[in-house]
Amino acid sequence: MGVFYLLNFYYNLDMSKLGSIFFIFSVYILSQIFTFYQLQGHLWNKWIKDHPFLMSLIGVPIGYFVILASREMVHLYDGQTWPNRIIGFSIGVLIFSIMAWIMLKEPLSLKTIVCLVLSLTILLIQLFWK
Repeated sequence: MGVFYLLNFYYNLDMSKLGSIFFIFSVYILSQIFTFYQLQGHLWNKWIKDHPFLMSLIGVPIGYFVILASREMVHLYDGQTWPNRIIGFSIGVLIFSIMAWIMLKEPLSLKTIVCLVLSLTILLIQLFWK
């Protein structure tokens, strides 16, 4: 909630915009988590490996909510689409890295850590640079 407090202070947002930001970030984070299971789950789970069609069906509700979140993000940025794409990309990189580290036990190399720092920096620039 600290990030949302900073955004409220910085942008002087009303509660409806703050609620939209919370919705957007929640959808983007959850969609990245579900997408990780959908696309990488076959590496550690036999059921997922044996049922790729059923796993592909998860994409329908994920896609629906991402469309709603994208629409709201573009609205918040006065019709600009680039912030939506860049914020979605940065969240995706961060979530994928965390999930790969936790679920696949992939170590974070120096190169990966630098890329994560860059991704976080890009996300912060999009959120706080007017």
